[in-house]
Order: sequence, then C-alpha cells, then structure tokens
Amino acid sequence: MARLDLEATVEKCRAGDEEAWSALVSATMRQLYRLCASYAPSAAQAEELTQEVYFKLWENLHRYRAGSNFMAWAWRVARNLLIDAHRRCRREREAAWLDPEILDLLPGGDDPAMQTERRQRLAMISTALRTLNEELAELILLRDFAGLSYQEMAEGLDLPLGTVKSRLNRARLELATAVRRRLQIRAVPPAGEAHGSAS
Repeated sequence: MARLDLEATVEKCRAGDEEAWSALVSATMRQLYRLCASYAPSAAQAEELTQEVYFKLWENLHRYRAGSNFMAWAWRVARNLLIDAHRRCRREREAAWLDPEILDLLPGGDDPAMQTERRQRLAMISTALRTLNEELAELILLRDFAGLSYQEMAEGLDLPLGTVKSRLNRARLELATAVRRRLQIRAVPPAGEAHGSAS
C-alpha cells in the first residue's frame, strides 16, 4: 500500500471504520511482524508480540498526527514493548535467527545448501549482535532485519537522519569486527588436533 493510501486508511480507522482497520493490519503486518521477530526469541513469540503491538496501536491511534509517517509512529508506540521483550529473552535470541519461519523472511533461494549456509551465518551474526552495545544492536535490527527506512528510524528515534546513518555505519563496523573475531576463533583447531592425532 502506497504511503498516501496508508495515511488515508489510518484516518478512516481513526473515524471508527473497522474495515479500514483490517486493511491497515493487512498492509502493515509483514513489516511489523519482521520488526517483532527481530526482538523475539521464536516465531511463536513474535506472533504474540505482534498482536500486543497492534493492540497498543489501536489504543493509541487517536494520538497519531495525521500526515506523519505511520510506520515510524507505530515503532515509537511499540518500542517499550519490543525492548522489554528483547531484554526478557536476550539469552534466547539466537532462536529467532534460526527459527525456519523467521528465516523465510530473509532474502535467499530455496536451495537447501544455501538455506544451511544462511542459517549458520545468522547464528554467528546473532551471537555477535549480543556483544554490541544495545543501542547499536537495535539500529541493525531495525534497518537490516525489520526493514525500516532511514527516515522511519530517524523519526522513531527522534534523531537527525545523518546521526542515524553514522551510528548505523558504526554498528555495522562493530558487528563485522565481532563476526571476524568469531571466525578466527573457529579457525583455530582444538588442542591436540593441530598436528593430527597420534595412532
């Protein structure tokens, strides 16, 4: 749904049109589910969190300022719910990146070998993300996993666009460094295997 159509649908919802609410949910479900999935430890919990987010949006729809960016506003309204979920489930987060239902949201082919490679890469990224400062990790989740635009992130975080871009760049560099460290650790053979085992 184009942004102007989305804004018109939001206004109908604010006027009490129940069919418009169904249309709004249909138009935003994929992106909001992706957003929730980036904060939840499993597909099932991402679904529950998505329902909570929509309930919160419905409760707060009267506060939405007509003509502003709905997705940025939606994330801002949902942010505390999402951060609470992230903190509650931080130890379980790897599951979200490995859950097949969530994996299907990411670009990639149907080739089983490619799926396995993506799964391994995501496991490593998930582990590395947990070593990042929470604010930097959040930027990566919002942009690279949930798919929010830079503008939506800037509006949702109440930051200048340039600041969002520079912080995201820093976050990606730190993530790349963390992943490289993990790759180096994996490349070192365990003691006793370096020269082969004696027979």
